[in-house]
Amino acid sequence: MKQTPLMRWNDWVHAIIGTHGSWLPGDPRGFRDHDHRIHSSGDYRHQPPPREHAALLESSLELCPTAITIPSELRKEVAESLADKLISIQHPPRTVSVSGQHAHLLVRVGDLDAKPIIGRAKQLASFRIRHELPGTIWSQGCHVVRVRDEDHYRNIVYYIEHHAHDGAFVWNHPDLRRASGPASI
Repeated sequence: MKQTPLMRWNDWVHAIIGTHGSWLPGDPRGFRDHDHRIHSSGDYRHQPPPREHAALLESSLELCPTAITIPSELRKEVAESLADKLISIQHPPRTVSVSGQHAHLLVRVGDLDAKPIIGRAKQLASFRIRHELPGTIWSQGCHVVRVRDEDHYRNIVYYIEHHAHDGAFVWNHPDLRRASGPASI
């Protein structure tokens, strides 16, 4: 599928959001703070040496001893809430997956900063399940990756949809279930 002047692949972003307390500073899977002032020598693929930042993890756990887990019976409602908000503010998602401690979204944002857009979606999702899961649900911010090209877009769709095999609820845009790319929306 060719990129058109009106539609660009990099109008799309892959956003990853975590639940509150699910990935703390000092995490053995690797971490970095928001300004990269402190970070581990590894990441989730190549884990840092054991106990590299053990003291930092201990103090993080004192401040946030329990990670939020979205129960499986609420994941559909959370995914639909994220999608509903994004559609209502003219930033339609292609697909959304919600697992116990994180969510993935493929969203068209154009040239805008995706973080405040995703933040608004997180707000609605929290509001809709506040009776079942009160308090802070999401971690601050999100991780955003711009789509580079058609192959990248397709790989992200596959990656997000594949989370269903691990218990995630996966929502797909009703007009894009069989569509192959961003020009379809």
